[in-house]
Amino acid sequence: MKKSKQILVLIVLAISTCFTSLQAQGLYVNVNAGYGLQMSSQNIAYYTFYNQASGSGSITREQINVSFGKGLNFGAGVGYMFNENIGAELGVSYLLGGKSLAHDTYTGGYTDHTLFARFLRLNPSLVLSAGSGTISPYVKLGVLFGMGSITYIYDDYDDGDITYYKEKLNGGISFGLTSGIGANFSLSDMLSLFGELNMVNMSYAPKKGEITEFTNNGVNILPDLTTKQKETEFLKEYTTSASNPIPDSQPSQTLRQKMPFGSIGLNIGVKVNL
Repeated sequence: MKKSKQILVLIVLAISTCFTSLQAQGLYVNVNAGYGLQMSSQNIAYYTFYNQASGSGSITREQINVSFGKGLNFGAGVGYMFNENIGAELGVSYLLGGKSLAHDTYTGGYTDHTLFARFLRLNPSLVLSAGSGTISPYVKLGVLFGMGSITYIYDDYDDGDITYYKEKLNGGISFGLTSGIGANFSLSDMLSLFGELNMVNMSYAPKKGEITEFTNNGVNILPDLTTKQKETEFLKEYTTSASNPIPDSQPSQTLRQKMPFGSIGLNIGVKVNL
């Protein structure tokens, strides 16, 4: 009889432990939005602030630091907690990159250079949680894959002549690492809010570029450009030959350049346990 009671107690404890574990496990989804500040910025060779004071002959130059990771981002994710402390999550987000502006002023005119990115990112992560509770801190470590484009806009005003063109750089997949620290704030068994400080370390090297708009004093001259003038291939290595130049019917060639997409920012969102 005594042995039966002990077995019964053990069964009750086992069921209770399993129930607690199952409560901590499970599938969830979330939606979030946030803003990232640029990090690991880079000096781009032609991207400077240039100011020539009229009449004085003096010139002021200021280097502009650029990171395409800054800006608004919107995302969603689906995850699963294997137990109270360990889980995995697959997130997807869209980066609406902030603009980086360089303004050149010279006698009789000025030139504005604008750069920004639009990127779709996939983010598998390992989730390490401190456990269940009204406030549950957690850490995320993951990798990041991205696809999208960088846009460069050139807008020049020179003694009444206005030249404007827009170039889109794209092609290829970027790869990086992510980390984050945050906390879930439980509102009910199913619903919680969360805030997360995250960091992105990523770069992107586009494979091609194409001028999509080109006007001079309001007149569209894009149809007049050759393929060589409109399109560019970004390569790891290429060879030029004066005796055998690239024909006008083919894209021009130049070396590939890695663009920085690092950021540090804050995301807030809603999590739903399924």
